[in-house]
Amino acid sequence: MNDENTNKPTHGGNVWTEAGRWGVPLENILDFSANINPLGPSPLALEAIGDNLGQLIHYPEPTGDSCKIALAEYLGVEGSNLVLGNGGSELIYLLGRMFYKGRLVLLAPCFSEYGEGLENPQVVRINLQPQEHFRLPLEQIRAILRPGDLLFIGNPNNPTGNLFGKDNLLQLAHLAGTVGAVVVVDEAFLDFTGDDSLSLRYEAVQHPHIIVVGSLTKFFAIPGLRLGYAAAHAEHIKRMEFLLPTWRINTLALSAGQASLRDREYIQRTIAVVAEERKFLTAQLQDLPFLTVFPGVSNFLLIDAEQSGLTAAQWQQRLGPEGILIRNCSNFANLSPYYFRVAVKQREHNLRLLQALQGNYYRLTAEL
Repeated sequence: MNDENTNKPTHGGNVWTEAGRWGVPLENILDFSANINPLGPSPLALEAIGDNLGQLIHYPEPTGDSCKIALAEYLGVEGSNLVLGNGGSELIYLLGRMFYKGRLVLLAPCFSEYGEGLENPQVVRINLQPQEHFRLPLEQIRAILRPGDLLFIGNPNNPTGNLFGKDNLLQLAHLAGTVGAVVVVDEAFLDFTGDDSLSLRYEAVQHPHIIVVGSLTKFFAIPGLRLGYAAAHAEHIKRMEFLLPTWRINTLALSAGQASLRDREYIQRTIAVVAEERKFLTAQLQDLPFLTVFPGVSNFLLIDAEQSGLTAAQWQQRLGPEGILIRNCSNFANLSPYYFRVAVKQREHNLRLLQALQGNYYRLTAEL
């Protein structure tokens, strides 16, 4: 269970609840709390969904082999080293159950679902320091890691948005192999960097102490369909397939996934748009003196609002009636109540966020 309470972690992206809370029509909500491709789904994916509606009378492929073939081509690894999941989260839960043997080692902050599905795990947290730009504390991990440990690392890390050096991660992987631990590297947001050489999937398929988890729902903007994968040693993949349910990936997700993976024009446009808008949004946020922005490499940015005098929850109270959702990060370990995260969106939406932040701050100062 979550080590803070017995409830599931709170995420962004709950537009259904938030629309009702703020009295804003769902279609008018601008959701900066979920880190989804701002271009929306690939046109080829939407076409594939429409073309396959008639297939809903049949069970889907038992393990999604047709999509796995397209994924193997996209990733440059063998299909025997891949397993599909109903979202990356399903595989994160499964890996916890497979490899937790005594201690769960987590960075703080990190994605809140690492280790979920385990009952009362022993959690060891290693704090990342904002004054050091949340760099990887390699020596601390080296000193802590011991036999049987399960270490989760997001790369890029969520919610900090920073990338850990591949050489450092390979050192950790080597250490894990030496001491008898397992490292799971979550690359859910790595596609947004546009640099395949940063991935550890090529090492994961050869070494049983490294496993890579990825997501197709964020980069390809199909979170409502749920589609993720793991790349690992063939023996791990066989065991995962055995433990996972048959028909877990629905027909429309498989169709949309295949089409998305083969839409090279959409992939390159996504990388270019996100890079440009991330640069723009970072610069504009840095010009607001009441916010501290942590530059990231993916499609989201972490912000410390302490200088504004408002917590993340208070900022959401002000932005909600305007139909803008942010990700309150106060429930991430080692972050204060002043931290929030925003997704990188298209220019018109990014401008709307900036105007709302600036306007609310000026109204706040006028009230004082």
